[in-house]
Amino acid sequence: MRTGGAGTYAVGITRALVRRAVNEYVLFVPPAYRDFWGAQVPSGATLVTCGPHPKQRGLRVLFEQLRLPAYAARYGVGTIFFPLAVAPRWHRPRAVVTVLDVLLLSRATDFPWHKRLYLRWVYGRVARRADHVVTISQFCKGDIATRLKVPLERITVASPGVDAAFLNPPTAPAGLELPDRYVLSVAGAYPHKRLDVLLDAFNVIAREDPDLYLVMAGTHTGSKDAVAELRARAVAAEAGRRIVFLPPMEREALPAVFTRAAALVSASEFEGFGIPVLEAMAAGCPVAASPAQAVVEMLDGHGFVGRDFTVDALVDAIRAALGAGGDTVLQARQWARSRYTWDAAARALEAVFAS
Repeated sequence: MRTGGAGTYAVGITRALVRRAVNEYVLFVPPAYRDFWGAQVPSGATLVTCGPHPKQRGLRVLFEQLRLPAYAARYGVGTIFFPLAVAPRWHRPRAVVTVLDVLLLSRATDFPWHKRLYLRWVYGRVARRADHVVTISQFCKGDIATRLKVPLERITVASPGVDAAFLNPPTAPAGLELPDRYVLSVAGAYPHKRLDVLLDAFNVIAREDPDLYLVMAGTHTGSKDAVAELRARAVAAEAGRRIVFLPPMEREALPAVFTRAAALVSASEFEGFGIPVLEAMAAGCPVAASPAQAVVEMLDGHGFVGRDFTVDALVDAIRAALGAGGDTVLQARQWARSRYTWDAAARALEAVFAS
């Protein structure tokens, strides 16, 4: 099972909560994912299989709204923590709901119609229905307070942490052939990721550095049209022969890809946090980024941020990242590893559960 940013957060925070064992935990998971969660979560939690397959979206929503409270009562659960956005119709048991971001309300997206409809429904009710909201950055906290009218005192930031695999990553990615020297992008083919801007910036950098490649991971996610358009644009690009698209891969294969990269580049105009940026820093890979607010917040001066969202500004940031010295990279790595931990995120949630 491959996990994107939302899945990475759900797994990371759940692992940390169960491992710390400050509370007793019951995990309600669909039967199809029992083996996955059984392998991910340390012993100490009760694993209960219930509800429809997550791909049965309508049935899943009905289960959350109508049946889940009964399961919670059966197992003596006083608080249900949702690692994804949900707006429960019930007020008991208590509901602590994660809203990763409100991208849909501020940017054009190519989300499927049913996802847009569901999220708008959730966003319209979460302030009334959730006892407390959890999010992943100070930027998102302010955005949620403004757009969803949730009082600031009912929002807690529990930022993602660095997975252990990125603390001592291997240098040779198994089963992957990579160029000797490359800049890396880890992003889906979504409008706000601005991968077209990244391609234009790489064309400029490639003229200056004839041995440099661009490796793109995660681009299989997004609409089929967007993925096809991106690949066609890459083929037609001036430096097209030096653009490599990685196939879908398990998350465990990613650390080595980061470690070997000369820099990670993020061209996004919107991020709720930016997990690949954090993982790059933790793995000792310099970061060049466009100035998305949450990315700037998370880097805190430990990366190279464009002065604006233009191609030229991103080019300058990439040049700076490629020339980063060892001390700069080391400081960024230490910052990422010390500031962003799953234990810290779990402690923030434990304070919410105890309140």
